[in-house]
Amino acid sequence: MDFNLTNEQLEYKKEVEVFAKRNLNCKEGLNRFSEDMWKKVSELGLLGMTISEEYGGMNENYQTAAILIETLGYACINNGLIFVLNNHIWVAQNLIYLYGSEYLKNKYLRDMVQGNKIGAFALTECDSGSDAYNMHTRAEKRGSSYVLNGNKMFISNGTIADIFIVFAIDEADKEKIIAFVIEKTFKGVKIGKEIEKMGLDSCPLSEFVLNDCEVPEKNILGSIESGRFILMSALEWERVFEFAPHIGAMKRLIERCVRYSDSRMQFNRNIGTFQAVSHKIADMKKNLELSELMLYKIAWLKDQGKSAFTEAAIFKIFVSESYIKACQEAMQIFGAYGYTKEYGLERELRDALACSIYSGTNEMLRNTIYQMLSTELSIK
Repeated sequence: MDFNLTNEQLEYKKEVEVFAKRNLNCKEGLNRFSEDMWKKVSELGLLGMTISEEYGGMNENYQTAAILIETLGYACINNGLIFVLNNHIWVAQNLIYLYGSEYLKNKYLRDMVQGNKIGAFALTECDSGSDAYNMHTRAEKRGSSYVLNGNKMFISNGTIADIFIVFAIDEADKEKIIAFVIEKTFKGVKIGKEIEKMGLDSCPLSEFVLNDCEVPEKNILGSIESGRFILMSALEWERVFEFAPHIGAMKRLIERCVRYSDSRMQFNRNIGTFQAVSHKIADMKKNLELSELMLYKIAWLKDQGKSAFTEAAIFKIFVSESYIKACQEAMQIFGAYGYTKEYGLERELRDALACSIYSGTNEMLRNTIYQMLSTELSIK
């Protein structure tokens, strides 16, 4: 594995950093989804970074994508906007690109790459969050279509999305899960009002209701046999690339803490000379470096066409807990200033806290890691 970045990657990284700092840090966009910022990102080409040129993308590899998403997390303070982008790219657009028929790819991908259509991932339900296979949404075959009934809850991008990747149990075979591509304009689709939440304000969350929603059979993603595999794959992509920007955010926090610690004077010394402060920052840096190494390893695995399900679970736990800890420590280092809205650290912490919950709670993922390890050892 080569950790040297190519000249092209370095140039692209710098371009994204400059672009984000200039265009994506408007304070007015922190509290609501900004169509203007979305348009600017799509014009830069970031939405289609790993999509082939055939569908209007840039055909970059996953290592490059990881670098760019991490850079976006560093340069853009709008964590909610990045969450919107990653949901659209990795668990909507990417699933159609990897598993969709030529019909689905031709119908949806170009509009999604160009930002004309926004994607969302509809899996979670009121009674099945981490226990995703216990979903109650049902799909019944009727002629050349499927009729879906069920409620999806806490759907990121819900109120702004045009295209939803939806998972449902096959009414004819309860062991089968089917993945569908559903448009918000389909009859029987109802999108709830935006749900107010603690952070990530610029990423709208809502309920997604299906009431006798008729979906053409040709809108099945993959096949009726591959739904479980696609679901597992979606979680793997989500746990990697939705957490990559948190590494960039940690880097941003570290730089702020170092600058503040070198300038803030107490007892005639800058506070960075106190081990109680310097060790906090040292631990942040340690976690940053380890997180980055894990990200690049997983991106390399995906570029080799290999599974990284266990690695993604480990990465998600480590990055989320490191990110939350970094936000807490930054607030402590800044003291009363860190608690004020003016400095933005309280918003960083509010945005970070959810990352131990979404994409599978960290408690559940520890069980997953153990189960995967147990299975691996029993095979040997």
